[in-house]
Amino acid sequence: MEKNTYIPAERQKKMMEYIEANTSAQIHELAEKFHVSEATVRRDLDDLDQQGALRRTHGGAIKVDRSTSYESMYSEKINQMIEEKHRIADFAANLVHPGDTVLIDSGTTTYFIAQALAHHESLTIITNDLYIAYQTPLHPSSILIVTGGVRRHSRQELVGTITENFIRDAHVDVAFIGVDGIDLTGGATNANFAEVGVKRLMLQSAARSVIVADHSKFGRVALARICDLKEASLLITDRGIDGDVLNRLKKLSVQIEIV
Repeated sequence: MEKNTYIPAERQKKMMEYIEANTSAQIHELAEKFHVSEATVRRDLDDLDQQGALRRTHGGAIKVDRSTSYESMYSEKINQMIEEKHRIADFAANLVHPGDTVLIDSGTTTYFIAQALAHHESLTIITNDLYIAYQTPLHPSSILIVTGGVRRHSRQELVGTITENFIRDAHVDVAFIGVDGIDLTGGATNANFAEVGVKRLMLQSAARSVIVADHSKFGRVALARICDLKEASLLITDRGIDGDVLNRLKKLSVQIEIV
């Protein structure tokens, strides 16, 4: 048997790729392929299941349908569509004025928005994303508030009753909300039910609610519905959006900015 040379993170990535390609795999099959013990395979599959990368079954794991319930790992998402996310973030930041109260949803596009607000003065920034809270530089005249709540396992966002009650009682000037899918009939959707209540309240708590999504999100319908696209004040996306989709959105009277 060939000696295993993979570090755990690399091995788990290879396992996920193998299961994606083959739809499913058994523990003994993965142990043989990656030259590790079945106990190691079980631990790897349990980790990947908790991350939402696959679904554990008795004796193995199966591929998760990415079109509905799959949630990419944060480290994977943040390296996708970087240029597009930066353009969206720069445009979004220009909608914010000194003295504004800004609600920032969890996510990678919203992370770049928070970074783009670094030099804005006299802001009150509220977020349920611990990574954004920790990584966001602030102008000395601005403050940042974390909502509180329950941290989702292996994620950096806060959800649950505490988070929802905080946002329900807030009145903000602008909210930036991330989504996992946008469809002309299905509206804005998310891959996890735990986040949907928070996102809906963000829409309701803001004088101006802004959905931010790069073009790869269009045509996807994730597991849980957030809202109809017209319920948001504005949708910001990048110029990679399909022209026919853009025209249909305009006919539906969806307010949209292409950057």
